[in-house]
Amino acid sequence: MSKFRTRIRDIGRAPGGMGFTAIARQERPRYVIVVAEAGSVEDARAAAEAGADAIIVPGIPSGLAQDSSIRVPVGVRFEDATRDEVAAAHEAGADFFVFDDGRTHAAALTVEEMGSVLLLGADQDEQRLRSVAAIDLDAVLVEAEADLITVREQIELRRVAALTGAPILLRSVGRPDAAILEAWRDAGAPAVLVPAADVAATLEAARAVPAPRRSAERRLPILGGPVREADHDHDHEHEDDD
Repeated sequence: MSKFRTRIRDIGRAPGGMGFTAIARQERPRYVIVVAEAGSVEDARAAAEAGADAIIVPGIPSGLAQDSSIRVPVGVRFEDATRDEVAAAHEAGADFFVFDDGRTHAAALTVEEMGSVLLLGADQDEQRLRSVAAIDLDAVLVEAEADLITVREQIELRRVAALTGAPILLRSVGRPDAAILEAWRDAGAPAVLVPAADVAATLEAARAVPAPRRSAERRLPILGGPVREADHDHDHEHEDDD
């Protein structure tokens, strides 16, 4: 299992620590993780220092394994990945890779202990999404505007997450605020991808996202039940009067 997948799985847990002092200084748990899109190892280093939960860089990250300042999961993105390229990236310190299923060699998915994130693209019909569910993915990468999310768009994101069986890594077009991040999280996108320069601001917004509401609290009451019972009793009262 990749470290990136573990980070998504453990979302909402407070940072670890031992003793009373560690607990007292514990950060409030976050419910959205922030992934940085970096153009170079230098950008990746800056994103890690800003607090990014994971980083994605283009191609094989030369010198990444030797860079002790980057202690978060690092992913690589290939235009058309081969198994040898993915294996080389893993040797260089990469934890997962982002791929286009129409161009990536099938053998690229066989590299052990290497996570995978599918670039979903615009083709999101039901048959395709269900076929994606057959692949063991860390996440699916989807793009969305950060200025507004409608109920219909939220439902569409939920549909993608449900049919693919994978969490959504959502590339933000624009800088998202806490309300947008919460709506995305509730739609099955607990991870957001932003440019390295936007990591600090996005982390600040992510810290303001509240814990998910319990599903029972979102359910509508069953309408009519108590009313019918009351009506039934009322009818009996009239019958008794007769």
